[in-house]
Amino acid sequence: MEAKVITLKNGLRVIYKYVPYTRTVHCGYVINSGSRDDREGEMGMAHFVEHMIFKGTVRRKTFHILNYLESVGGDVNAYTTKEKTCLYASMVSDYFERATELLTDIAFFSVFPEREIAKEMQVIGEEIDMYRNAPDEAIFEDFDEMIFPRHGLGYPILGTKDTIRGFTQADIQGHIRRSFVQDHMVFSIVGNVSEKEVHRVLEKYLAPVELPTGGLARQQPAAVQLYDHREVEIPTDQVHEITGGRAYAMNQDNYVPFLLLNNLLGGPAMNSRLNLNIREKYGLTYSIYSFYSPFLDTGIWGIYYACERNNLDRIRRLVDRELRQMWEKPLGIVRLSQAKKQLIGQMTLGAESLLNQMLGMAKDLLDFGRIFPLEELVADIEKVQAIDIQDTARELFHEAPRAQITYLAS
Repeated sequence: MEAKVITLKNGLRVIYKYVPYTRTVHCGYVINSGSRDDREGEMGMAHFVEHMIFKGTVRRKTFHILNYLESVGGDVNAYTTKEKTCLYASMVSDYFERATELLTDIAFFSVFPEREIAKEMQVIGEEIDMYRNAPDEAIFEDFDEMIFPRHGLGYPILGTKDTIRGFTQADIQGHIRRSFVQDHMVFSIVGNVSEKEVHRVLEKYLAPVELPTGGLARQQPAAVQLYDHREVEIPTDQVHEITGGRAYAMNQDNYVPFLLLNNLLGGPAMNSRLNLNIREKYGLTYSIYSFYSPFLDTGIWGIYYACERNNLDRIRRLVDRELRQMWEKPLGIVRLSQAKKQLIGQMTLGAESLLNQMLGMAKDLLDFGRIFPLEELVADIEKVQAIDIQDTARELFHEAPRAQITYLAS
């Protein structure tokens, strides 16, 4: 069944897709506001709010929020990215109304008790320490800062201990008023629940909510002509390194060719070129892969690897060789066809997850004003030619500035 978009009388858009073959439902609010939208001096606010919405509402305490759905086998959760905040739940279909009421309560009627704010500052401080004490996590935060200096996309999603210590109840409420607004929220539903039941629940819980209007004032990152090569000594046995730079936004023409190129170069499959030609062939590293994160107005790409110090220079040479081959040697017909089939297959498997569908459709509607069917992306992948791969590789790997950050064992 095709997804439907329903607009309630308060202006909130709702996506609904009926799936008869499952016994479950996934639903949630996706808000078009993430860490890049945190105000100056409030780095980490979006993530802090994500935590605080579970800490009490007008009619519930923390225990009641956490127990209400999980006591019947459901799951309620939230996460923050650079551009989105997501509050969602998964449950047996019988409890769809219970989940919808709970999510609406925490999204719009949280009270942010002062004692819970103080407690959560400590909790998130521990979370920050956990990530900063893991070199394979911390290096990505430092790399983001190099690629997007003095910009929200370069700041850590969690913020810093100093910034979160300054948050007040008024700051949190101000963030909610700016971000949880009519045009920048979507409620999404995927699963085995009838359209009649969906409309009844929406009218009961969502339609009466008064939503403010407003919009985001996002600034595109300033251009960078040259990046640093930064070395940091840390107490670890391995060297960790990332090399990379800026990439295409998700609405640019080269988005799909680079999606295909990145998957071929160092994607999640064990037959990626980096894994086969560096790990499997020479045994120089346990972990090596490439990544590509597109945003609405820019993107970031990179290659991460960890190794012993005496293997670092050789891995660098091998990585440079792989990058150079991507723009110097066109893919053959068979290899290009295999790369397309692999990416399409991976995306098809990912789309089998109803939770992924629920969140993905909401993001599409917020970013592009419509839902992109998988078939449309598949068609775009099939159109990619070998010359598109080469041109993309040449532009990003050869012509564009590249940054490098290295964590050296102290």
